Amino acid sequence: MEPLQILTIVTIVMFVVLAIISIAIAINKRRAFAKLTMLVEERKFDEFFRLIDAPFTRLTFPDYNRTYFKLNAYMVKGDDKAALEVLDDLLSRKTSAEQRADLIIKAFNVYISLNKGKKAKAMLKEIEQLDPSKYKSAQDDCRMMYDIAVLKKYNYIELMESALEKKSGPARGQLEYLLALQYQNKGNMEKRDEYLKRSVSRINEG
Repeated sequence: MEPLQILTIVTIVMFVVLAIISIAIAINKRRAFAKLTMLVEERKFDEFFRLIDAPFTRLTFPDYNRTYFKLNAYMVKGDDKAALEVLDDLLSRKTSAEQRADLIIKAFNVYISLNKGKKAKAMLKEIEQLDPSKYKSAQDDCRMMYDIAVLKKYNYIELMESALEKKSGPARGQLEYLLALQYQNKGNMEKRDEYLKRSVSRINEG
């Protein structure tokens, strides 16, 4: 066999082997992601944190992605202190423009949920500087959430009530929860309780 033929065969074999390895890694990555997600959903946090820091997981997922996953786990667990520490870590990192946009929107929602109004305001300012052609919907949602949760406004009631009929299940429940907050801001506790009761039942449907 000619040297050139041997070289060609060796090259082909190498590409085949690399392709097989790449496929195996992709399959194992999907399995690991599914396993991590399942552990969080089942609230098996000790097992989750062992797996996410295991050598294979460290090799498979970038550190940023693993840290982001940890943030979600701490939020589900209800460990606010750890979640805020992880979030501070993520916000201090250099990221791509898309990663930063996703992160500050995530951070805004975390701060709103934990009643960190000043921190939410800082994120909102950064969110408002994003390209509106890509992020207008997120910008509008964040302004609305800030108005309701931090500024205690209730000027979205009519708009949301008119949109209720188009929603169902958990999506409708989320809208009803925002209506409950607004009626609380307005001082109408009867309507607040009415929408809060509906919200809980709708969200539980999911």
